[in-house]
Amino acid sequence: MLRQRDDTAWLQRGRQRAAVVRVMRKPMTGTEICAAARLFNSHVQLRDVWHLLRQMERRGLVQCFNPRLVTGRLYLLTPRGRTAVKEAFSMSVPRPPANIDWRKYSWVVRAKIRGLTLVSLGSLEEKTGSPQTATAIRKHLERSVNLNLVIRAIKDLLKLGLFQVAGLTGKRQGKLYRLTRMGRRVLNQVQQ
Repeated sequence: MLRQRDDTAWLQRGRQRAAVVRVMRKPMTGTEICAAARLFNSHVQLRDVWHLLRQMERRGLVQCFNPRLVTGRLYLLTPRGRTAVKEAFSMSVPRPPANIDWRKYSWVVRAKIRGLTLVSLGSLEEKTGSPQTATAIRKHLERSVNLNLVIRAIKDLLKLGLFQVAGLTGKRQGKLYRLTRMGRRVLNQVQQ
């Protein structure tokens, strides 16, 4: 109990610490944490976030899902960290879903085009209810993106098992893509 009070006081003492833990409602990369924490403290920089995450990891408040990766490391609050955040800021942080492959999730969120492609196919499937071509996915993106980049992202998402080939178009025999169950779970987590 004494250790928990110490963690609670430690989190409350630093403005940057408080900003970082208040935004960690789901597993996030350091860059995502930094961008979100700037809403609470505009002086937070990425190097500060990395330093704070290492300190919190040593205290057992934060855990890294994929520590071997150089980029795209995914951090989440441990049960002890969730308790400390609840006591320090009166906000409850839910446990992350257990049915998601977090390594696949980290591969999606660490590349903007992969994430945009996943979201684009998800919204197109929701609207039309049918599989989509790479060209339709590219046209649906908010930003103008080269078709080659979208095709590369689709190949990556196929390898990860988040997309599947659902058939071919009639005219030119182009591939039609659909989200898998895991792809839908990852998409739901990305959109939170």
